[in-house]
Amino acid sequence: MSDEWLPKELTKELDVRIGFNDEKIHFRFEWVQPDPGGWIHDMLVYLDGEWRQFADPSPWAGSGEHPEHTGYYEDRVSFLLDDGSVRGFEEFGGWLTAHAGMRSLPDAVDEETVRAHDHFGDDGLGKTDIRKYLPQACEGPWWENDWQRMRRPEEIAALKAEGVFVDLPMWRAHRSDPTGYGTDHHVLDYRHSDQGQNTYGTQAWDPEQGPELMWNPSVVDAGALDYHAIREGDIPTQGEDVYTLHEDDAVPFDPAVAEWDGAMIPRRPLRDPYGSAADWLASGTWEDGRWVVEMSRALSTDHPADTTQLAPGNAYTWTPAVHHGAGKRWHWAGFPYKLGLGVEPKYPSNDTASDTGVLVADRFSGDSPEWSNVTEHAIPLVFPGVLSWSDLVDDSYPDAAAVRECDVTMWDLFPNDPRAFLK
Repeated sequence: MSDEWLPKELTKELDVRIGFNDEKIHFRFEWVQPDPGGWIHDMLVYLDGEWRQFADPSPWAGSGEHPEHTGYYEDRVSFLLDDGSVRGFEEFGGWLTAHAGMRSLPDAVDEETVRAHDHFGDDGLGKTDIRKYLPQACEGPWWENDWQRMRRPEEIAALKAEGVFVDLPMWRAHRSDPTGYGTDHHVLDYRHSDQGQNTYGTQAWDPEQGPELMWNPSVVDAGALDYHAIREGDIPTQGEDVYTLHEDDAVPFDPAVAEWDGAMIPRRPLRDPYGSAADWLASGTWEDGRWVVEMSRALSTDHPADTTQLAPGNAYTWTPAVHHGAGKRWHWAGFPYKLGLGVEPKYPSNDTASDTGVLVADRFSGDSPEWSNVTEHAIPLVFPGVLSWSDLVDDSYPDAAAVRECDVTMWDLFPNDPRAFLK
């Protein structure tokens, strides 16, 4: 991905309805996304005699010049959720989880350095990059966030047992939507997947030998999609045509069948989820340039170790995000809200956010909400650029002292009122 890539628009409106009963919580998200094809993701393509990975950015995503098309990346909606256990989250939301050295930032730590690190690397978590984490996972005062100074594993385990993590469920247009589920994650010392199995895996591949799997030709003719046809605009219909490879529809790759110029096969086979990773049901529909996505789960789950438990009458901190055509930092992020389940919560800011940073979910009767009876909230989202928690607490930042004391919020710090662009 080009370092100069930016979204076509720096702001976006997300319309949200939230309902709950004694057993479940439901979300309905709607937003404008006119570019078709956001349900195609991470493809292996045979071109000019070799297999190549086309991951990001999508051809319809960026505003810059892309002389060579290099990717497909799915649309997504996600949110962060906390029950008050994470210090600073109700004031700063997702900005609390982004730090110097994180992937996609200009100072991203290289793979070799990460793999040599005692916590993140080969002898620890086995990671190759730095992703979201909380300052509390690091040594020093609560706001310190140096990825090189993570707490000992037993200290991090103790924090997690106390509920010091941020819940992160997600709907993915390609990697989860066709299964009827979302994917579920949590953030403490890393952005971890929840216990169990999520909705997708990864197949190995080689530029010369090709992928491990292809479609059964009885499902997709010639075992692969046609890259050239899709690039010319013949995009599979979302929710109807075949564009994902489920394990049940896959067979071992046969070059005699599926190695032809433009053959295109997903790198991420879908599978049935289970465990905590399968807590969220989720489905979406793209029509007339708009996404409508619904997500739901039980208020109380069987997996409190990595899932924020909910109850009517309580309040939580909630902040959403929308991705289009690219991953990592390139998304539109929401500000922190206090979300009350049937109650009016108090937001910590007395000025800027007090009339906006508060949401009340509507109680419904029956098995599912009648959405026309549920309050719609217009949520402003902004492109966060490279601003991170490391910047906000650095001595050079004018409000660093107030940030460290939680005397301000992101609503106060953002230079332009994000509500100004709402329709």
